Amino acid sequence: MHLIIVQGPGRGQRIVLGSDPITIGRDPSNDLIVDDTRASRKHAEVIPAGDETWLLRDGGSRNGTLLNDEIIDRTILEPGDVIGIGDCQIAVHAVQEHLSTFSLKIDPESLQKQMRKSGSNAQDSKSLQEALFEVGLLAQTDLPAEQLVQKVVEVIGTGVQFEAWGWIRWNDETGPYATGARGSDPTKADSIDLEALDPSLTLIEAARRRREGMISSQVGDAFQASVCLRRKQALSALALPLHGRGESATVLYLERGAGLQPFSAEELQWVAAVSAQLSVALQNSRLFDELKQAHDELLRSREQLTRQEKMVAIGRLASGFAHDLNNPLASVIGFLQLAQRGIGQEQDSSSTVLHLQRAQDAADFCRALCRNLLAFARTRPFSQSSAAPFPILQAIEGTLAICQARLRDAGLETVLEVDKELLLAGDSTALQQVIMNLALNSADAVKESGTGSVLTIRGHQGSSGGIELEIEDDGPGMSTEVAERAFDPLYTTKESDRGSGLGLFVVHRIIEGAGGTVEVESSPGQGTLFRISIPDALARLGSEEIDPLQISSEWQES
Repeated sequence: MHLIIVQGPGRGQRIVLGSDPITIGRDPSNDLIVDDTRASRKHAEVIPAGDETWLLRDGGSRNGTLLNDEIIDRTILEPGDVIGIGDCQIAVHAVQEHLSTFSLKIDPESLQKQMRKSGSNAQDSKSLQEALFEVGLLAQTDLPAEQLVQKVVEVIGTGVQFEAWGWIRWNDETGPYATGARGSDPTKADSIDLEALDPSLTLIEAARRRREGMISSQVGDAFQASVCLRRKQALSALALPLHGRGESATVLYLERGAGLQPFSAEELQWVAAVSAQLSVALQNSRLFDELKQAHDELLRSREQLTRQEKMVAIGRLASGFAHDLNNPLASVIGFLQLAQRGIGQEQDSSSTVLHLQRAQDAADFCRALCRNLLAFARTRPFSQSSAAPFPILQAIEGTLAICQARLRDAGLETVLEVDKELLLAGDSTALQQVIMNLALNSADAVKESGTGSVLTIRGHQGSSGGIELEIEDDGPGMSTEVAERAFDPLYTTKESDRGSGLGLFVVHRIIEGAGGTVEVESSPGQGTLFRISIPDALARLGSEEIDPLQISSEWQES
Protein backbone atom coordinates (compact mmCIF):
# COMPACT_ATOMS: atom_id res chain seq x y z
CA MET A 1 0.00 0.00 0.00
CA HIS A 2 0.99 3.62 -0.30
CA LEU A 3 -0.01 6.90 1.36
CA ILE A 4 -0.94 10.00 -0.68
CA ILE A 5 -1.71 13.47 0.70
CA VAL A 6 -4.82 14.29 -1.29
CA GLN A 7 -5.91 17.46 0.52
CA GLY A 8 -4.29 20.22 2.53
CA PRO A 9 -0.60 21.12 3.06
CA GLY A 10 1.82 18.89 1.17
CA ARG A 11 -0.81 17.72 -1.32
CA GLY A 12 0.69 15.27 -3.80
CA GLN A 13 3.27 13.75 -1.43
CA ARG A 14 3.34 9.97 -1.85
CA ILE A 15 5.14 7.27 0.07
CA VAL A 16 5.07 3.48 -0.35
CA LEU A 17 4.65 1.43 2.81
CA GLY A 18 7.33 -1.17 3.30
CA SER A 19 9.16 -2.96 6.10
CA ASP A 20 10.26 0.25 7.84
CA PRO A 21 8.09 2.47 10.06
CA ILE A 22 6.80 5.70 8.52
CA THR A 23 6.61 8.84 10.65
CA ILE A 24 4.11 11.65 10.02
CA GLY A 25 4.32 15.13 11.52
CA ARG A 26 5.27 18.78 11.19
CA ASP A 27 9.00 18.31 11.78
CA PRO A 28 11.02 18.19 8.49
CA SER A 29 12.70 14.97 9.67
CA ASN A 30 9.44 13.02 9.25
CA ASP A 31 8.94 10.72 6.28
CA LEU A 32 5.60 12.42 5.47
CA ILE A 33 5.66 16.14 6.33
CA VAL A 34 2.39 17.84 7.33
CA ASP A 35 2.95 21.60 7.41
CA ASP A 36 -0.08 22.38 9.55
CA THR A 37 -0.06 24.23 12.90
CA ARG A 38 -2.51 21.66 14.31
CA ALA A 39 -0.09 18.83 13.53
CA SER A 40 2.40 17.87 16.26
CA ARG A 41 6.12 17.61 15.49
CA LYS A 42 5.89 13.81 15.73
CA HIS A 43 2.17 13.35 15.16
CA ALA A 44 1.63 9.72 14.08
CA GLU A 45 3.43 6.59 12.94
CA VAL A 46 2.68 3.74 10.52
CA ILE A 47 4.29 0.47 11.66
CA PRO A 48 4.50 -2.80 9.70
CA ALA A 49 2.43 -5.55 11.31
CA GLY A 50 3.37 -8.40 8.94
CA ASP A 51 1.44 -10.14 6.12
CA GLU A 52 1.16 -6.91 4.10
CA THR A 53 -0.62 -5.12 6.94
CA TRP A 54 0.32 -1.88 8.65
CA LEU A 55 -0.68 -0.36 11.99
CA LEU A 56 -1.50 3.37 12.34
CA ARG A 57 -0.59 4.67 15.80
CA ASP A 58 -1.07 8.14 17.24
CA GLY A 59 2.20 9.55 18.58
CA GLY A 60 0.69 11.37 21.56
CA SER A 61 -0.38 14.34 19.44
CA ARG A 62 -2.15 17.24 21.07
CA ASN A 63 -5.04 17.35 18.54
CA GLY A 64 -5.41 13.63 17.88
CA THR A 65 -5.35 11.56 14.70
CA LEU A 66 -8.52 10.82 12.66
CA LEU A 67 -9.23 7.77 10.56
CA ASN A 68 -12.33 8.10 8.41
CA ASP A 69 -13.42 11.07 10.60
CA GLU A 70 -13.06 9.11 13.86
CA ILE A 71 -10.35 9.72 16.47
CA ILE A 72 -8.12 6.66 16.95
CA ASP A 73 -5.23 5.62 19.15
CA ARG A 74 -4.11 2.69 17.00
CA THR A 75 -5.77 0.69 14.21
CA ILE A 76 -4.99 -1.48 11.17
CA LEU A 77 -4.99 0.42 7.86
CA GLU A 78 -7.03 -0.78 4.89
CA PRO A 79 -7.23 0.43 1.28
CA GLY A 80 -9.68 3.32 0.99
CA ASP A 81 -9.04 4.65 4.51
CA VAL A 82 -8.44 8.37 4.94
CA ILE A 83 -6.14 9.68 7.69
CA GLY A 84 -6.97 13.18 8.95
CA ILE A 85 -4.42 15.46 10.62
CA GLY A 86 -5.63 19.06 10.88
CA ASP A 87 -6.58 20.21 7.37
CA CYS A 88 -4.49 17.46 5.81
CA GLN A 89 -6.09 14.27 4.47
CA ILE A 90 -3.92 11.26 3.63
CA ALA A 91 -5.48 8.54 1.47
CA VAL A 92 -4.47 4.87 1.79
CA HIS A 93 -4.26 3.12 -1.60
CA ALA A 94 -3.47 -0.42 -2.64
CA VAL A 95 -0.45 -0.62 -4.92
CA GLN A 96 -1.60 -2.42 -8.08
CA GLU A 97 0.16 -2.52 -11.38
CA HIS A 98 -2.94 -1.74 -13.43
CA LEU A 99 -5.23 0.18 -11.05
CA SER A 100 -4.97 3.88 -10.31
CA THR A 101 -7.49 6.45 -9.17
CA PHE A 102 -7.81 10.18 -9.64
CA SER A 103 -9.73 12.83 -7.69
CA LEU A 104 -10.98 15.68 -9.88
CA LYS A 105 -12.40 19.17 -9.49
CA ILE A 106 -14.94 20.43 -12.02
CA ASP A 107 -13.49 23.15 -14.27
CA PRO A 108 -15.46 23.22 -17.56
CA GLU A 109 -13.60 26.20 -19.10
CA SER A 110 -10.11 24.76 -18.67
CA LEU A 111 -11.46 21.37 -19.77
CA GLN A 112 -12.70 22.87 -23.05
CA LYS A 113 -9.27 24.43 -23.67
CA GLN A 114 -7.57 21.07 -23.03
CA MET A 115 -9.96 19.22 -25.32
CA ARG A 116 -9.53 21.79 -28.10
CA LYS A 117 -5.75 21.46 -27.85
CA SER A 118 -5.66 17.67 -27.80
CA GLY A 119 -8.62 17.17 -30.13
CA SER A 120 -11.64 15.08 -29.40
CA ASN A 121 -11.49 11.29 -29.66
CA ALA A 122 -14.47 11.47 -31.96
CA GLN A 123 -15.01 14.49 -34.20
CA ASP A 124 -18.78 14.18 -33.97
CA SER A 125 -18.85 14.21 -30.13
CA LYS A 126 -21.06 16.87 -28.61
CA SER A 127 -19.33 19.90 -27.05
CA LEU A 128 -19.56 20.59 -23.36
CA GLN A 129 -21.50 23.81 -23.93
CA GLU A 130 -24.12 21.99 -26.02
CA ALA A 131 -24.45 19.26 -23.39
CA LEU A 132 -24.80 21.81 -20.57
CA PHE A 133 -27.49 23.63 -22.56
CA GLU A 134 -29.48 20.42 -23.12
CA VAL A 135 -29.24 19.39 -19.45
CA GLY A 136 -30.33 22.91 -18.45
CA LEU A 137 -33.47 22.48 -20.54
CA LEU A 138 -34.13 19.07 -18.99
CA ALA A 139 -33.76 20.57 -15.50
CA GLN A 140 -36.73 22.85 -16.22
CA THR A 141 -39.08 19.94 -16.86
CA ASP A 142 -41.13 18.08 -14.25
CA LEU A 143 -39.74 14.65 -15.08
CA PRO A 144 -39.49 12.13 -12.23
CA ALA A 145 -35.97 11.67 -10.85
CA GLU A 146 -35.26 8.34 -12.60
CA GLN A 147 -36.43 9.60 -16.00
CA LEU A 148 -34.40 12.78 -15.54
CA VAL A 149 -31.25 10.74 -14.87
CA GLN A 150 -31.94 8.60 -17.94
CA LYS A 151 -32.30 11.68 -20.15
CA VAL A 152 -29.07 13.21 -18.79
CA VAL A 153 -27.20 9.92 -19.27
CA GLU A 154 -28.40 10.00 -22.88
CA VAL A 155 -26.85 13.47 -23.23
CA ILE A 156 -23.62 12.24 -21.60
CA GLY A 157 -23.51 9.42 -24.13
CA THR A 158 -23.25 11.94 -26.97
CA GLY A 159 -19.98 13.29 -25.56
CA VAL A 160 -18.42 10.36 -23.67
CA GLN A 161 -18.70 6.75 -24.79
CA PHE A 162 -19.65 3.99 -22.34
CA GLU A 163 -21.15 0.51 -22.53
CA ALA A 164 -23.07 0.27 -19.24
CA TRP A 165 -24.30 2.70 -16.64
CA GLY A 166 -26.03 2.75 -13.29
CA TRP A 167 -27.49 5.25 -10.84
CA ILE A 168 -26.87 3.88 -7.35
CA ARG A 169 -28.72 5.10 -4.24
CA TRP A 170 -28.72 4.08 -0.60
CA ASN A 171 -31.64 3.47 1.71
CA ASP A 172 -31.06 3.47 5.46
CA GLU A 173 -33.37 0.48 5.94
CA THR A 174 -32.94 -1.65 2.80
CA GLY A 175 -29.40 -0.71 1.74
CA PRO A 176 -28.22 0.13 -1.80
CA TYR A 177 -30.43 -0.08 -4.88
CA ALA A 178 -29.74 0.93 -8.47
CA THR A 179 -31.31 1.87 -11.77
CA GLY A 180 -29.33 1.52 -14.97
CA ALA A 181 -28.60 -0.55 -18.05
CA ARG A 182 -25.98 -3.03 -19.14
CA GLY A 183 -25.92 -1.18 -22.45
CA SER A 184 -25.36 2.46 -23.27
CA ASP A 185 -28.98 3.04 -24.32
CA PRO A 186 -30.60 4.95 -21.38
CA THR A 187 -34.11 4.22 -22.66
CA LYS A 188 -33.60 0.55 -21.73
CA ALA A 189 -32.94 1.39 -18.08
CA ASP A 190 -34.26 -1.02 -15.51
CA SER A 191 -33.66 -2.01 -11.91
CA ILE A 192 -30.24 -3.58 -11.49
CA ASP A 193 -29.76 -6.77 -9.50
CA LEU A 194 -27.35 -5.77 -6.76
CA GLU A 195 -26.72 -9.33 -5.57
CA ALA A 196 -23.81 -9.45 -8.00
CA LEU A 197 -22.90 -5.81 -7.37
CA ASP A 198 -21.48 -4.68 -4.04
CA PRO A 199 -21.40 -0.85 -4.07
CA SER A 200 -19.88 -0.84 -0.58
CA LEU A 201 -16.41 -1.68 -1.95
CA THR A 202 -13.68 0.18 -3.85
CA LEU A 203 -14.62 2.67 -6.56
CA ILE A 204 -18.33 3.45 -5.95
CA GLU A 205 -18.10 3.63 -2.17
CA ALA A 206 -14.86 5.59 -2.33
CA ALA A 207 -16.42 8.17 -4.66
CA ARG A 208 -19.47 8.43 -2.43
CA ARG A 209 -17.50 8.72 0.81
CA ARG A 210 -14.95 11.22 -0.53
CA ARG A 211 -17.59 13.11 -2.57
CA GLU A 212 -15.21 13.26 -5.53
CA GLY A 213 -15.28 11.85 -9.04
CA MET A 214 -12.98 8.83 -9.49
CA ILE A 215 -11.88 6.60 -12.39
CA SER A 216 -9.98 3.33 -12.76
CA SER A 217 -7.62 3.12 -15.75
CA GLN A 218 -7.72 -0.68 -15.96
CA VAL A 219 -9.66 -3.31 -14.13
CA GLY A 220 -7.98 -5.19 -11.32
CA ASP A 221 -9.21 -8.30 -9.55
CA ALA A 222 -10.57 -6.42 -6.52
CA PHE A 223 -12.44 -3.94 -8.72
CA GLN A 224 -13.84 -6.65 -10.99
CA ALA A 225 -15.16 -8.63 -8.02
CA SER A 226 -16.92 -5.76 -6.40
CA VAL A 227 -18.30 -3.05 -8.66
CA CYS A 228 -18.60 -4.23 -12.29
CA LEU A 229 -21.98 -4.38 -14.02
CA ARG A 230 -20.48 -6.44 -16.85
CA ARG A 231 -17.98 -8.46 -14.93
CA LYS A 232 -16.07 -10.23 -17.64
CA GLN A 233 -16.29 -7.51 -20.27
CA ALA A 234 -15.59 -4.32 -18.24
CA LEU A 235 -12.09 -2.86 -18.42
CA SER A 236 -12.58 0.71 -17.15
CA ALA A 237 -15.09 2.53 -14.95
CA LEU A 238 -16.04 6.00 -13.77
CA ALA A 239 -17.88 6.85 -10.53
CA LEU A 240 -19.23 10.32 -9.84
CA PRO A 241 -21.19 11.33 -6.69
CA LEU A 242 -24.36 13.33 -7.26
CA HIS A 243 -25.13 15.17 -4.07
CA GLY A 244 -27.14 18.20 -3.10
CA ARG A 245 -26.87 20.46 -0.12
CA GLY A 246 -27.56 18.67 3.14
CA GLU A 247 -28.29 15.23 1.69
CA SER A 248 -26.46 11.94 1.13
CA ALA A 249 -24.79 11.47 -2.23
CA THR A 250 -25.95 9.08 -4.91
CA VAL A 251 -23.46 7.78 -7.48
CA LEU A 252 -23.54 7.86 -11.27
CA TYR A 253 -21.49 4.91 -12.60
CA LEU A 254 -20.24 4.42 -16.19
CA GLU A 255 -18.39 1.40 -17.57
CA ARG A 256 -16.29 0.58 -20.63
CA GLY A 257 -15.17 -2.76 -22.00
CA ALA A 258 -12.71 -4.09 -24.54
CA GLY A 259 -12.19 -2.07 -27.70
CA LEU A 260 -12.35 1.33 -25.98
CA GLN A 261 -9.68 3.39 -24.29
CA PRO A 262 -9.87 3.65 -20.47
CA PHE A 263 -11.69 6.66 -19.06
CA SER A 264 -9.43 9.70 -18.90
CA ALA A 265 -9.28 12.56 -16.43
CA GLU A 266 -10.57 14.92 -19.14
CA GLU A 267 -13.61 12.70 -19.72
CA LEU A 268 -14.32 12.58 -16.00
CA GLN A 269 -14.22 16.37 -15.93
CA TRP A 270 -16.61 16.48 -18.89
CA VAL A 271 -19.07 14.13 -17.17
CA ALA A 272 -18.65 15.98 -13.85
CA ALA A 273 -19.47 19.34 -15.45
CA VAL A 274 -22.67 17.94 -16.95
CA SER A 275 -23.59 16.05 -13.79
CA ALA A 276 -23.24 19.19 -11.65
CA GLN A 277 -26.45 20.47 -13.24
CA LEU A 278 -28.02 17.05 -12.80
CA SER A 279 -27.26 17.19 -9.06
CA VAL A 280 -29.03 20.54 -8.75
CA ALA A 281 -31.99 19.29 -10.82
CA LEU A 282 -32.32 16.16 -8.66
CA GLN A 283 -32.24 18.24 -5.50
CA ASN A 284 -34.88 20.61 -6.88
CA SER A 285 -37.02 17.63 -7.91
CA ARG A 286 -36.77 16.16 -4.43
CA LEU A 287 -37.57 19.49 -2.78
CA PHE A 288 -40.54 19.98 -5.12
CA ASP A 289 -41.89 16.51 -4.27
CA GLU A 290 -41.48 17.20 -0.55
CA LEU A 291 -43.14 20.59 -0.92
CA LYS A 292 -46.03 19.08 -2.88
CA GLN A 293 -46.52 16.38 -0.25
CA ALA A 294 -46.44 18.99 2.51
CA HIS A 295 -48.91 21.15 0.57
CA ASP A 296 -51.28 18.23 0.00
CA GLU A 297 -51.06 17.29 3.67
CA LEU A 298 -51.76 20.91 4.62
CA LEU A 299 -54.83 20.95 2.37
CA ARG A 300 -56.10 17.72 3.92
CA SER A 301 -55.52 19.10 7.41
CA ARG A 302 -57.27 22.34 6.52
CA GLU A 303 -60.27 20.48 5.09
CA GLN A 304 -60.48 18.35 8.22
CA LEU A 305 -60.17 21.43 10.44
CA THR A 306 -62.84 23.22 8.41
CA ARG A 307 -65.20 20.27 8.82
CA GLN A 308 -64.56 20.22 12.55
CA GLU A 309 -65.13 23.97 12.81
CA LYS A 310 -68.39 23.66 10.88
CA MET A 311 -69.56 20.88 13.18
CA VAL A 312 -68.69 23.00 16.22
CA ALA A 313 -70.53 25.96 14.69
CA ILE A 314 -73.56 23.82 13.93
CA GLY A 315 -73.51 22.47 17.49
CA ARG A 316 -73.33 25.98 18.91
CA LEU A 317 -76.11 27.10 16.59
CA ALA A 318 -78.35 24.21 17.62
CA SER A 319 -77.69 24.62 21.35
CA GLY A 320 -78.12 28.40 21.17
CA PHE A 321 -81.34 28.13 19.19
CA ALA A 322 -82.71 25.58 21.65
CA HIS A 323 -81.77 27.89 24.51
CA ASP A 324 -83.41 30.94 22.89
CA LEU A 325 -86.53 29.00 21.90
CA ASN A 326 -86.97 27.63 25.41
CA ASN A 327 -87.86 31.05 26.89
CA PRO A 328 -90.91 31.96 24.78
CA LEU A 329 -91.96 28.31 24.68
CA ALA A 330 -92.04 28.25 28.47
CA SER A 331 -94.21 31.37 28.35
CA VAL A 332 -96.59 29.66 25.92
CA ILE A 333 -96.95 26.69 28.26
CA GLY A 334 -97.34 28.93 31.32
CA PHE A 335 -100.06 31.15 29.82
CA LEU A 336 -101.93 28.11 28.48
CA GLN A 337 -101.87 26.53 31.93
CA LEU A 338 -103.25 29.76 33.44
CA ALA A 339 -105.97 29.88 30.82
CA GLN A 340 -106.84 26.21 31.41
CA ARG A 341 -106.98 26.81 35.14
CA GLY A 342 -109.29 29.81 34.61
CA ILE A 343 -111.61 27.76 32.42
CA GLY A 344 -111.78 24.94 34.98
CA GLN A 345 -112.60 27.38 37.80
CA GLU A 346 -115.06 29.35 35.65
CA GLN A 347 -113.20 32.62 36.25
CA ASP A 348 -113.76 35.86 34.37
CA SER A 349 -113.52 35.15 30.65
CA SER A 350 -111.52 38.35 30.05
CA SER A 351 -108.66 36.97 32.17
CA THR A 352 -108.69 33.72 30.21
CA VAL A 353 -108.71 35.64 26.92
CA LEU A 354 -105.71 37.69 28.12
CA HIS A 355 -103.76 34.53 28.97
CA LEU A 356 -104.59 33.00 25.62
CA GLN A 357 -103.61 36.18 23.82
CA ARG A 358 -100.23 36.23 25.59
CA ALA A 359 -99.74 32.54 24.76
CA GLN A 360 -100.52 33.39 21.14
CA ASP A 361 -97.95 36.24 21.24
CA ALA A 362 -95.32 33.93 22.69
CA ALA A 363 -96.08 31.28 20.06
CA ASP A 364 -95.75 33.93 17.34
CA PHE A 365 -92.41 34.80 18.81
CA CYS A 366 -91.34 31.13 18.63
CA ARG A 367 -92.30 31.19 14.97
CA ALA A 368 -90.23 34.34 14.51
CA LEU A 369 -87.22 32.60 16.03
CA CYS A 370 -87.56 29.76 13.54
CA ARG A 371 -87.93 32.19 10.65
CA ASN A 372 -84.91 34.14 11.81
CA LEU A 373 -82.86 30.96 12.00
CA LEU A 374 -83.66 30.40 8.33
CA ALA A 375 -82.96 34.07 7.60
CA PHE A 376 -79.52 33.61 9.10
CA ALA A 377 -78.36 31.80 5.93
CA ARG A 378 -80.17 34.12 3.51
CA THR A 379 -78.18 35.83 0.79
CA ARG A 380 -81.11 37.76 -0.73
CA PRO A 381 -82.16 41.09 0.81
CA PHE A 382 -85.27 41.29 2.93
CA SER A 383 -88.38 42.24 1.04
CA GLN A 384 -90.35 45.28 2.23
CA SER A 385 -93.57 44.42 4.03
CA SER A 386 -97.00 45.63 3.01
CA ALA A 387 -98.57 44.86 6.41
CA ALA A 388 -100.57 47.54 8.19
CA PRO A 389 -98.82 49.78 10.75
CA PHE A 390 -98.74 48.57 14.34
CA PRO A 391 -98.13 50.46 17.63
CA ILE A 392 -94.50 50.18 18.64
CA LEU A 393 -95.23 50.56 22.37
CA GLN A 394 -97.70 47.67 22.27
CA ALA A 395 -95.18 45.39 20.52
CA ILE A 396 -92.49 46.28 23.06
CA GLU A 397 -94.81 45.70 26.04
CA GLY A 398 -95.86 42.33 24.64
CA THR A 399 -92.20 41.32 24.19
CA LEU A 400 -91.26 42.31 27.75
CA ALA A 401 -94.27 40.33 29.05
CA ILE A 402 -92.93 37.19 27.33
CA CYS A 403 -89.46 37.51 28.87
CA GLN A 404 -90.70 38.91 32.18
CA ALA A 405 -89.46 35.90 34.15
CA ARG A 406 -85.86 36.32 32.89
CA LEU A 407 -85.89 40.05 33.61
CA ARG A 408 -87.29 39.53 37.11
CA ASP A 409 -84.74 36.79 37.82
CA ALA A 410 -81.93 39.22 36.89
CA GLY A 411 -83.41 41.94 39.11
CA LEU A 412 -83.82 44.23 36.13
CA GLU A 413 -86.53 46.89 36.17
CA THR A 414 -87.81 48.12 32.80
CA VAL A 415 -88.64 51.74 32.05
CA LEU A 416 -90.50 52.59 28.81
CA GLU A 417 -90.26 56.06 27.29
CA VAL A 418 -91.97 55.36 23.96
CA ASP A 419 -94.55 57.61 22.31
CA LYS A 420 -97.96 55.93 22.25
CA GLU A 421 -98.72 57.28 18.80
CA LEU A 422 -95.51 55.90 17.34
CA LEU A 423 -96.39 53.44 14.53
CA LEU A 424 -94.31 51.17 12.34
CA ALA A 425 -95.44 49.28 9.25
CA GLY A 426 -94.33 45.73 8.59
CA ASP A 427 -93.73 42.57 10.60
CA SER A 428 -94.23 43.20 14.32
CA THR A 429 -92.50 39.92 15.22
CA ALA A 430 -89.29 41.25 13.65
CA LEU A 431 -89.33 44.21 16.05
CA GLN A 432 -90.15 41.85 18.92
CA GLN A 433 -87.12 39.74 17.97
CA VAL A 434 -84.91 42.84 18.13
CA ILE A 435 -86.25 43.98 21.51
CA MET A 436 -86.12 40.49 23.06
CA ASN A 437 -82.52 39.83 22.01
CA LEU A 438 -81.36 43.18 23.39
CA ALA A 439 -83.40 42.88 26.60
CA LEU A 440 -82.26 39.32 27.35
CA ASN A 441 -78.61 40.26 26.64
CA SER A 442 -78.90 43.02 29.22
CA ALA A 443 -80.55 40.64 31.70
CA ASP A 444 -77.77 38.06 31.30
CA ALA A 445 -75.03 40.70 31.67
CA VAL A 446 -76.63 42.22 34.78
CA LYS A 447 -77.20 38.83 36.39
CA GLU A 448 -73.67 37.55 35.75
CA SER A 449 -71.95 40.72 36.95
CA GLY A 450 -74.32 41.72 39.76
CA THR A 451 -74.08 45.28 38.43
CA GLY A 452 -77.07 47.30 37.22
CA SER A 453 -80.81 47.32 37.85
CA VAL A 454 -82.58 49.39 35.16
CA LEU A 455 -83.32 48.74 31.49
CA THR A 456 -84.61 51.81 29.67
CA ILE A 457 -86.26 51.72 26.24
CA ARG A 458 -86.87 54.99 24.44
CA GLY A 459 -88.67 55.58 21.15
CA HIS A 460 -89.53 58.69 19.16
CA GLN A 461 -89.93 60.00 15.65
CA GLY A 462 -86.63 60.85 14.00
CA SER A 463 -85.85 64.44 13.03
CA SER A 464 -85.39 63.44 9.41
CA GLY A 465 -88.14 60.82 9.34
CA GLY A 466 -88.15 57.18 10.41
CA ILE A 467 -88.08 55.77 13.92
CA GLU A 468 -85.36 56.21 16.55
CA LEU A 469 -85.06 53.58 19.32
CA GLU A 470 -82.63 53.45 22.24
CA ILE A 471 -82.19 50.40 24.50
CA GLU A 472 -79.94 51.25 27.44
CA ASP A 473 -78.93 49.44 30.64
CA ASP A 474 -76.72 50.42 33.56
CA GLY A 475 -74.95 47.05 33.62
CA PRO A 476 -71.24 46.13 33.42
CA GLY A 477 -70.72 47.42 29.85
CA MET A 478 -68.36 46.04 27.23
CA SER A 479 -64.73 46.54 26.35
CA THR A 480 -63.84 48.20 23.05
CA GLU A 481 -62.77 44.87 21.55
CA VAL A 482 -66.04 43.14 22.51
CA ALA A 483 -68.12 46.08 21.28
CA GLU A 484 -66.39 46.03 17.89
CA ARG A 485 -67.25 42.34 17.43
CA ALA A 486 -70.70 42.40 19.06
CA PHE A 487 -72.57 41.90 15.77
CA ASP A 488 -70.28 39.18 14.38
CA PRO A 489 -72.02 35.81 13.84
CA LEU A 490 -71.24 33.13 16.43
CA TYR A 491 -69.24 35.57 18.55
CA THR A 492 -70.22 35.41 22.22
CA THR A 493 -68.66 36.03 25.61
CA LYS A 494 -71.10 33.68 27.33
CA GLU A 495 -70.47 30.05 28.16
CA SER A 496 -71.04 27.63 25.28
CA ASP A 497 -74.26 26.23 26.78
CA ARG A 498 -75.76 29.67 27.38
CA GLY A 499 -75.20 31.65 24.20
CA SER A 500 -75.14 30.99 20.47
CA GLY A 501 -73.54 34.24 19.34
CA LEU A 502 -76.48 34.83 16.98
CA GLY A 503 -78.68 37.24 18.95
CA LEU A 504 -77.02 40.52 18.03
CA PHE A 505 -76.20 39.21 14.56
CA VAL A 506 -79.93 38.64 13.92
CA VAL A 507 -80.66 42.13 15.30
CA HIS A 508 -78.17 43.59 12.84
CA ARG A 509 -79.64 41.54 9.95
CA ILE A 510 -83.21 42.67 10.72
CA ILE A 511 -82.36 46.36 11.01
CA GLU A 512 -79.97 46.33 8.05
CA GLY A 513 -82.57 44.46 5.95
CA ALA A 514 -85.07 47.21 6.71
CA GLY A 515 -82.64 49.82 5.45
CA GLY A 516 -81.77 51.07 8.94
CA THR A 517 -78.71 51.19 11.18
CA VAL A 518 -77.83 49.90 14.64
CA GLU A 519 -74.93 51.19 16.72
CA VAL A 520 -73.56 50.26 20.13
CA GLU A 521 -71.97 52.56 22.69
CA SER A 522 -70.41 50.94 25.73
CA SER A 523 -67.46 51.02 28.08
CA PRO A 524 -66.58 48.85 31.11
CA GLY A 525 -68.62 49.83 34.17
CA GLN A 526 -70.67 52.44 32.26
CA GLY A 527 -73.51 50.33 30.89
CA THR A 528 -74.48 49.73 27.26
CA LEU A 529 -76.58 51.73 24.79
CA PHE A 530 -77.92 50.37 21.49
CA ARG A 531 -79.10 53.14 19.15
CA ILE A 532 -81.40 51.96 16.34
CA SER A 533 -82.61 53.98 13.38
CA ILE A 534 -85.15 52.41 11.03
CA PRO A 535 -87.45 53.71 8.28
CA ASP A 536 -91.21 53.76 8.66
CA ALA A 537 -91.61 50.28 7.14
CA LEU A 538 -89.86 47.29 8.68
CA ALA A 539 -88.75 44.49 6.35
CA ARG A 540 -90.57 41.20 6.45
CA LEU A 541 -88.22 38.37 7.35
CA GLY A 542 -89.77 35.75 5.08
CA SER A 543 -89.64 32.01 5.68
CA GLU A 544 -88.21 30.41 2.53
CA GLU A 545 -87.19 26.80 2.86
CA ILE A 546 -83.45 27.20 3.30
CA ASP A 547 -81.13 24.54 4.69
CA PRO A 548 -80.14 25.93 8.12
CA LEU A 549 -77.02 23.75 8.16
CA GLN A 550 -75.58 25.50 5.12
CA ILE A 551 -72.65 27.66 6.20
CA SER A 552 -72.97 31.07 4.60
CA SER A 553 -70.11 33.20 3.40
CA GLU A 554 -70.61 35.41 6.44
CA TRP A 555 -69.74 32.49 8.74
CA GLN A 556 -66.52 31.79 6.85
CA GLU A 557 -65.47 35.43 6.74
CA SER A 558 -65.83 35.68 10.51
